[in-house]
Amino acid sequence: MPIQKSIIDQEVQLIGKQLEARKLDIAKSLLKPGADNAEALRLHTELVQLCAETILIGIEETMPNVTKWGRETGELAVSYGSELDESLKTTSEFRQAIWDVIELITVEANHTVQSVFAAGKLVDRMLDHAVYAYSTAYVTSYKNNLSHAQEVFLELSVPVVPILEGVAVLPIIGDVDTHRASLLMETALKESTEKRLTHLFIDLSGVTIVDTMVANNIFNIIYSLELLGVKGILSGIRPEVAQTMIHLGIDFSSIQTHSTLKQALGRHIL
Repeated sequence: MPIQKSIIDQEVQLIGKQLEARKLDIAKSLLKPGADNAEALRLHTELVQLCAETILIGIEETMPNVTKWGRETGELAVSYGSELDESLKTTSEFRQAIWDVIELITVEANHTVQSVFAAGKLVDRMLDHAVYAYSTAYVTSYKNNLSHAQEVFLELSVPVVPILEGVAVLPIIGDVDTHRASLLMETALKESTEKRLTHLFIDLSGVTIVDTMVANNIFNIIYSLELLGVKGILSGIRPEVAQTMIHLGIDFSSIQTHSTLKQALGRHIL
C-alpha cells in the first residue's frame, strides 16, 4: 500500500528538526586537531543549520543564505591560506556526516525509506550549491590576491634609484611584457619629474631577451624623457643581447649606450 504523502512530509519535517537539534554535536564531530576550532565550529554549525532549514522550509527559500555562506567561506579560506582540494575533501566528509545522522534519526524514529531519500535529496542539492558558491568565491578571491601580489611585485621591480643630485638609475631585471613596459614608462616619467632628474640611466644588465617590442618600448621611454628635459642613457647591453638586436635590425645609433653601468656613469657623471 503506497505511503501517504502527508506521512512522508511529516517525517521529513521531523528529520529536519532533529538535524537542527543536533547541529552542534555534528559540527563538533567534524573538528580536526590543530585547526582553528572556534572558527571551524562556527562554520560547520552554520552549514548544518542550513541543511536543517532546507528540509524544514524548502530549498528555494534557503538558497540565498546558502550562496552567502559559500561565498563568505570561500573568501575566508583564501585569507587563511587553505587549499581548495583540502576544503572540498572536508565538504565530502561533511556530507557523509549528515547522511550518517539522517540514518541514525531514521532508525530511532522508524521513518520510511521514502522520507529518508526525500530529506537526503534536499540536503544533497543544497550542499552541491554550497560547494559551487564556495569554489567560485575561492577561485575569484585567489585570482584577485594573485593579481594584487603581481601588481605589488611589478611596482617593486621598477625602482628608480637616486645616486647623485639630479641623477638616478632604473635597473630593469627579467622579461619585459606589454604591461610591465607600460609600468616602466609611467614610473620613469613620474619619478624623473618628482626627483627633478637631469639624467636617468636605464640599465639592461638583467634583461635576457630584447626583441622588437622591448626595443620599441625602451625607445619610447627615452624619447619621452627627452620631452621632460631628462637625458636617458642605456647601459648593460650584453654581447649576446647586442647580437640579437643586430639580427632584428634594431637601430640604437640615436641613443647613447654603454656596456656597463660603471662605464656609463664614468662617461657622463663621474
